[in-house]
Amino acid sequence: MRSVYSHSLALLAVVVGGTSLASTALANPSAGPHAYIGANYGGYKDRGGDFDEDDDFKEAIIGAQVNSFLSFEASYIDFGSFGGDAGKADVDGYGVAVVGRLPVSENMGLYAKAGQLFWDADIKFAGLKQSYDGDEPFFGVGADFKVTEHFVVALEYDRYKVDLDDSSFPAPASNWEGDIDTVKLGGRFMF
Repeated sequence: MRSVYSHSLALLAVVVGGTSLASTALANPSAGPHAYIGANYGGYKDRGGDFDEDDDFKEAIIGAQVNSFLSFEASYIDFGSFGGDAGKADVDGYGVAVVGRLPVSENMGLYAKAGQLFWDADIKFAGLKQSYDGDEPFFGVGADFKVTEHFVVALEYDRYKVDLDDSSFPAPASNWEGDIDTVKLGGRFMF
């Protein structure tokens, strides 16, 4: 798992370094290439479940907008703790994504993203505890709204996958496949 985190951190350093160089040459960040940082807060549900006010998560993002149509993004997501009396899970991870954006107007755009989530999960089930890690693809759609020249608000829906293949837990938790749907609201500062 350490190598996955090392690769993720190295990719994040490349994104930060590249976007910092691009952003220094900009007088108007929304008119061309720029870097951004941001945070999202939202709710999630598992496959077949419902959104619950107790199931919330936090996400930190850093990105590089290449042009009006394309950006690259790195993120850290903390799903917190969820589950019931029989079992609980703590899931967090790092993601990298490509974002395709369609400007609708000068102040609004629609976008779709696809990426890879490198996740880590601590599972407690029937008195047993085990840690897992993996990497799975994810995808999402959203809309962004420019509030000021340097601040954007975004509403987004993403689907993440967390599969526990070869779990040593007894059935039914031995091969759990989890689709985690998220709805999030966030802000981005462009520079």
